[in-house]
Amino acid sequence: MCLDKNEVEETSEEVKAEESVEDILASKDAEIARLNEQLKRVTADTENYRKRIDASVERRLEGAREEIFRQLLTIIDHLEMAVEATQKGGTLESLQKGVELVLKDAIKFMEGYKVLPIESMGQPFDPSCHEAVMVEERDDLPDETVSMELKKGYTIEGRVLRPSMVRVARNAQ
Repeated sequence: MCLDKNEVEETSEEVKAEESVEDILASKDAEIARLNEQLKRVTADTENYRKRIDASVERRLEGAREEIFRQLLTIIDHLEMAVEATQKGGTLESLQKGVELVLKDAIKFMEGYKVLPIESMGQPFDPSCHEAVMVEERDDLPDETVSMELKKGYTIEGRVLRPSMVRVARNAQ
């Protein structure tokens, strides 16, 4: 069986086409393998970075907790001294001064963390920072004015931490 020249050229081109498809597939397989390895490395790097960040955040939180409790210990120390002074026969006046110092320490501590009291007395009632627990009829104050603060409210960095519990004046109608 003898092939003519045209048949030989067609067969030769088919073989070249097959080889080039196989070469292309092999090249693509190698590229896929390389990209998979790269993806694994990037994924591992990202996971390691996340773990480092988590550890860093945890260390910072722990440091912040320690600082808060270190400052609270000063307040506790002063309270213990006040109790000890009363047990040793201290006067009511000295106890009062001691408690006032502790209160001053506590307020300073709170201010250090931007926890500030809400000014309520004589202010218009604001449901975003006041909780009305009582209402009283009064004509000497404008309607819906805080007439008494029963429990002080506080904000932290401008957000309400605890609303003030207040009594609100209502004008007789």
